[in-house]
Amino acid sequence: MAEQAITQEQLFLPLLHFMADHGGEIDRQKDDLLNALADRLGLTDEERDRTTEGGRNQWQSTVEYSRFKLLAVYDAIDEDSPHGTWRLTDRGWTIVKSPPAEMEEYFREWWEQRETERPADTLPPPSRPSGLPSARLENMTQGLIREVTEELRVKRNGELARALREEYGYRCQLCDLEDPECPRIPMADGRYYVEAHHLGGLAEVVARYEHGQLSDSEYANLTSWHNIVVVCPYHHMLIHHHDPTIEFVQEELVFRTADGTTELPIVRRLPSHLKPVDNDGEDT
Repeated sequence: MAEQAITQEQLFLPLLHFMADHGGEIDRQKDDLLNALADRLGLTDEERDRTTEGGRNQWQSTVEYSRFKLLAVYDAIDEDSPHGTWRLTDRGWTIVKSPPAEMEEYFREWWEQRETERPADTLPPPSRPSGLPSARLENMTQGLIREVTEELRVKRNGELARALREEYGYRCQLCDLEDPECPRIPMADGRYYVEAHHLGGLAEVVARYEHGQLSDSEYANLTSWHNIVVVCPYHHMLIHHHDPTIEFVQEELVFRTADGTTELPIVRRLPSHLKPVDNDGEDT
């Protein structure tokens, strides 16, 4: 049997990074995992086509066993993911951002060994997922759009909301940092309790889009991370139940009643978050 191009342990970080760059969830077939990951690592055609003593494709076996160990040993991949779908757990995201020393060492040894062998134009996998947080959140958005439009069913993307809460450090976007209106609620895992408020309901968005009532750019905004804000329980209930009704004013990044008596400005915002997109899906 030919020597493995990369071991299961050496593949831990590249596999986790690949998943993170796809929003934390991949469809093994749709996302062409085997070829895309091999391209990222610069594997040759010969390395991709090697077989085991039992006749199985060696590269495929390595990827699958690496996934199994990340699931069983590190709790980095969700064992309850649907068949064919691989999804990062909260622990998986933690490892992506701050990998255990042994994982970094596994990959470092492999990469240094490959230094003289890999094609000159091949770049190493990033030390962390590229473009965090915006690329991670946009990739999750694309997964949500694909699920809504191709399978014609609505499902709130919990991973997208969870990722946005994490990027904001579990802090309300409407609260004053020095004097929050709602005291922060500590949880057992060391984080603080916050909620995700959707500026537009997905069911309504899809219905309006299917009836031609939304442009592509409007639809892209309403099914993306630009349609979510992170809020404390106090501000979430205030937005939903205040009388008169509180509406979000996109141009000013503020929640306000029509009569102007109540106003809640966004005081905390990631770069590009809540910006509209143009007809090509790019930030304006």
